[in-house]
Amino acid sequence: MKQIRSGFQWVGLVLALSILAGCEKPPVTIVSAQVVTDMDSGSGNFDRLLRLCFAEPIEADYWHKVTIMTKQAYKLEGGSSIRPLASDPDNPCHLKILYNYIHKDSPPGAREMIKEYMVPGNIDQLLVQVYEQAPTPENKARPIAEKLFRDL
Repeated sequence: MKQIRSGFQWVGLVLALSILAGCEKPPVTIVSAQVVTDMDSGSGNFDRLLRLCFAEPIEADYWHKVTIMTKQAYKLEGGSSIRPLASDPDNPCHLKILYNYIHKDSPPGAREMIKEYMVPGNIDQLLVQVYEQAPTPENKARPIAEKLFRDL
């Protein structure tokens, strides 16, 4: 009887560890980033995009934050989720609309600043940080991946 109970405990321990290990998301590696301006077909929303490329296609949901500094010292900060691409699951690159990084704490005229100054060749620094989930004031998570790009 004692041997059966210890067997159940062993199985329970292995099961619990495998469940906990399954909760961790695969690591990501940021490979490249660039500002893209030639994708818009007239709407005006796709004239400023950020192309983020990873070493492998994204397999889970993550949160990313970007900080962009232009050569004129204009700064744009924002973040959003990054999810696996349903339409192109083997593509390691994601396109993000720069205007979507505008939020209530953005400087006045942020849309015009993006249109005028967030262009290829005018980005002094671009910091990309990837988190397992969106950071909150209560959850001060550290990024699981981070890369600084200069002179884009």
